[in-house]
Amino acid sequence: MKNVLPFLRLYRRHPWRLGLGIILAIVTLLASIGLLTLSGWFLAASSLAGVAGLYSFNYMLPAAGVRGAAITRTASRYFERLVSHDATFRVLQHLRVFTFSKLIALSPEQLSRFRQGELLNRFVSDVDTLDHLYLRVISPLVGAALVIIVVTCGLAWLDVPLALLLGGIMLLTLLAIPPLFWRLGISAGQLISQRQANWRLQLTQWITGLAELRIYGAAAAWRSKLDAEEVEWQQAQQRQHRLQAFAQSLLMLISGATVVLLLWISASGVGENTSPGALIALFVFCGLAAFEALAPVAGAFLPLAQVTGAARRVRELVEQEPQIRFPDPPVPASSGFSLKLENIVFSYPHARNRY
Repeated sequence: MKNVLPFLRLYRRHPWRLGLGIILAIVTLLASIGLLTLSGWFLAASSLAGVAGLYSFNYMLPAAGVRGAAITRTASRYFERLVSHDATFRVLQHLRVFTFSKLIALSPEQLSRFRQGELLNRFVSDVDTLDHLYLRVISPLVGAALVIIVVTCGLAWLDVPLALLLGGIMLLTLLAIPPLFWRLGISAGQLISQRQANWRLQLTQWITGLAELRIYGAAAAWRSKLDAEEVEWQQAQQRQHRLQAFAQSLLMLISGATVVLLLWISASGVGENTSPGALIALFVFCGLAAFEALAPVAGAFLPLAQVTGAARRVRELVEQEPQIRFPDPPVPASSGFSLKLENIVFSYPHARNRY
């Protein structure tokens, strides 16, 4: 994680956009939970009220709440995508400019230790990989944690033990599943990063030297090597996708067991009400909806190995001491004199050749 920490400073450039994106994500999750919870309670209460409830049961207020939650969820989801992706692109923009400003100051000797195409892969692919840090790790984790707090506090008004039960299970799931699948997905993530970089490097070399490879009859052998690298890359991706599916299945299993437990406990009464009626549906549907907040978290740490690997490779570029230094501020150009150089030679440090 120490490789990722320097890049977190870039998020300080856009705290309002990033914070607003997280807030909108939380509003979207709460609107979804409220929609399903209120709908379940409304249908159950209307069924229990029956025909006699036409004059005693208030149908208008819950119906308005359902419609308001649906509209809020749609609007907040749209603006959350808009704001969070805009903030992420701005962070990537600053990262690209920062990385390029470091590259341009490196001497040819410093760049020569990187193979052909490797600089392009680090500058393009590795920088793109860093956007997972906010969209797939930070935002889902913060949103899920705050949703757990809000749902637990909200349900505590009706029944404290049931609220603590649901909140405790969700909190344990949040604390256990991401680190578990991070450990399981380290090897697959590292293999994906390695194979992807090797494949792009070999593809660049194959395209560049295709004429010579055809002349000497080595094009087919190089192509088969490239295909084998791609197969290993795809196998690593399949392994990561299987872990993602396993994480979602485990989350669904925990969600189903929690709902059954809530149904069993709430059947004996909710709070001071020994005949809970529609409140059973409220807790059950709230439990189902609340676990949707953990859906992005289940596999959030799977690409973390790729993110840390990309951050390490980018740091290898930007943390080199540049041998070319540009004046700051630039020296003003002068006129009225001429400069003549003769017998000038130069050489790189620790190099034998002189130029």
